[in-house]
Amino acid sequence: MLHGGHQQLAKFKENVNALNVFPVPDGDTGTNMYLSFTSGIEQISRLPEGTSLERVVTAFSEGLLMGARGNSGVILSQLFRGFQLAFGKATHIDPHLFAQALQSGVQTAYKAVSRPVEGTILTVAREAAMAADVASKKANVTIEHVIIAAVERARQVLAKTPDLLPILRQAGVVDSGGQGLVYIYEGFLAALNEAYNARGDEWEHRLQQSELRKPVVFATNEVHGEGEFGYCTEFMIRIADQGEEEPILPRVRNAMSVLGDSLLVVQANDLVRVHVHTLHPGEALEAALTFGPLVQVKIDNMTEKNRSLMLVSDEQLEQEKKSGTVLAEPRSSDQQIHQPSKAEQKVCGLVVVAAGQGIVDLFESLGVDYIVPGGQTMNPSTEDLLAAASQVSASHVILLPNNRNIVMAAKQASVVSEGRIHVVETHSIGQGLGAALVFHPEHEVSANEAAMQDAISKIMSGSITTSVRDSVIGDHVIGEGDYIGMIDGEIASVNPSRTAVLTALIEQFCLRGAEICTAFYKDPAFISEVQATIMTLQAKYPLVEFEHQYGGQPVYDYLLAAE
Repeated sequence: MLHGGHQQLAKFKENVNALNVFPVPDGDTGTNMYLSFTSGIEQISRLPEGTSLERVVTAFSEGLLMGARGNSGVILSQLFRGFQLAFGKATHIDPHLFAQALQSGVQTAYKAVSRPVEGTILTVAREAAMAADVASKKANVTIEHVIIAAVERARQVLAKTPDLLPILRQAGVVDSGGQGLVYIYEGFLAALNEAYNARGDEWEHRLQQSELRKPVVFATNEVHGEGEFGYCTEFMIRIADQGEEEPILPRVRNAMSVLGDSLLVVQANDLVRVHVHTLHPGEALEAALTFGPLVQVKIDNMTEKNRSLMLVSDEQLEQEKKSGTVLAEPRSSDQQIHQPSKAEQKVCGLVVVAAGQGIVDLFESLGVDYIVPGGQTMNPSTEDLLAAASQVSASHVILLPNNRNIVMAAKQASVVSEGRIHVVETHSIGQGLGAALVFHPEHEVSANEAAMQDAISKIMSGSITTSVRDSVIGDHVIGEGDYIGMIDGEIASVNPSRTAVLTALIEQFCLRGAEICTAFYKDPAFISEVQATIMTLQAKYPLVEFEHQYGGQPVYDYLLAAE
């Protein structure tokens, strides 16, 4: 069945990639889900014949966890982590157990997302699991019946995702993560059909006759919130035997979610580790004590540390930061992850995700320890990020994902690293460069995090790329081949002329109070265009400092940053 799901994803991943909420060529949900799933398949392919069900499911779950790419890949890894928990030590799968596994996967995935959004892969998974549960309780039920129920319900809910998310409805598309999951479930069914030929024609006929076999349009979807300063509060709770009570993780998460953000809650046996940024740490500790005694407590005042942080000049940073930035190479899955020796470790290391020779050169000049190749359409896996951090000789490592779709994999790497990796949620190259500028390897993690968050809060980010289809987004009528300019994830300008879009975006930055504007161009051939644009705008906005740099980044003709 797992191989069937993998084959179906391989066959249709480009369908998932093909379209985005915005008609730009950066859709990568299908690729992320496929590569994540492939990591799980590779793990089970190494197992000897006759391996127990428990070991197979565990190996697949672990492989998927480490290979998870992008937000969709991370959520997928949690769905199958739930399978592992449900199967336990079972030696075979029956319809009831399979339905329970689907339910367990949904519960685990929802726990992993601090602010679950309906109309996404989570909704599709939940409704499919509920349908499977109902089917599993009928007389003479088979696994086929359960999966047919899950597939048909998943398709129905997928078609309704635009009704749940306004951005999908506005774009006239459905959620691509949900579509990827539908393909996986279809693959499960195809594998069973091959194994049980006698019933194959029946279910295939039923599915082909369904109105839901009609083609649908796919889209990626991300909804993110912004954090604030306050106190970085971390503690561990020792949990007593819970008996028949509700599982502890959702109760702790619910209690903490109203007190702050950047919330992370994980469990290992009888210990629950909590990380939360809150303005009232005392309230968080009081709430935690209702679940059990506190084993460890660590509170850092990020705002105060940011105020007292000594700022150094660019020249001092160049002298103090270590040279020899490492650009990550593809890592064999057989390689072991090694922690650096504590001898001569610095306090804090820095790992970033970036693509484009010019962008990479800039990060290297800022003293970054390790650069993981990646960005839009090429999201690194959790394992890639762990491997990069393992090469840094520092007690703690700050990780800058520099892309919204890499944040969840980065956070998962932080959990697996048991707190050595600290994620600062940079959503763009501009934010990443701003954060790297204020990083200092001998400052404590909390001080670096505070300085970076302050820098990020002052940066506006933009991008320009080409539309791949006709579309209408809000008030913007977009033709195939038009240039689309975006500022902080929102469409700001559409025009057949790239120069016009570049001018419009930079001018909007100026009108919003920017003091410095930098344009990173994809191709050296663009230099005359950007120089002419800047010359025109400099006369209009003499107090703004304009810069241009070669970026060499994929996908986007220009990346823009303003401060």
